[in-house]
Amino acid sequence: MKKSLTDRIEQYIKVLIARSEENQIIIQRMELAETFCCVPSQVTYAIATRFTEQTGYSTESRRGGKGYIRISMLDDEQMAGGLSRRDLFMFIDSLLEAKLLSKNEEEMLKHLIINSTRQIPTDQKKQLYEAFRCALDDYTK
Repeated sequence: MKKSLTDRIEQYIKVLIARSEENQIIIQRMELAETFCCVPSQVTYAIATRFTEQTGYSTESRRGGKGYIRISMLDDEQMAGGLSRRDLFMFIDSLLEAKLLSKNEEEMLKHLIINSTRQIPTDQKKQLYEAFRCALDDYTK
């Protein structure tokens, strides 16, 4: 079975990370695109969909001529830190897609989450996001 371009880019990056001492790599989008004979947006897509917190990775990018993408494998302690706001928003989006929430309810929830957590320390935000998710899960059952 022939692998998709995204699969091949993912596998290549995972090998590079596995070979690194710090479990992270810094790559340039354009160089990776040249390696796979594709456009940089395909590299961006592969990284955005395959290297997420849910899959155990952290990404950081800087655009421009000297831009780069840093991809780090999260250790167990970092992954156990709780739910991120992005994860919570993805959960809310899934409730909208399942028609368990209306568009107005989805927008209101996101607005409340953003504005109610501004003054809360980061470590406590993750706990609050998890509590929000559990409450929403319970509400929609």
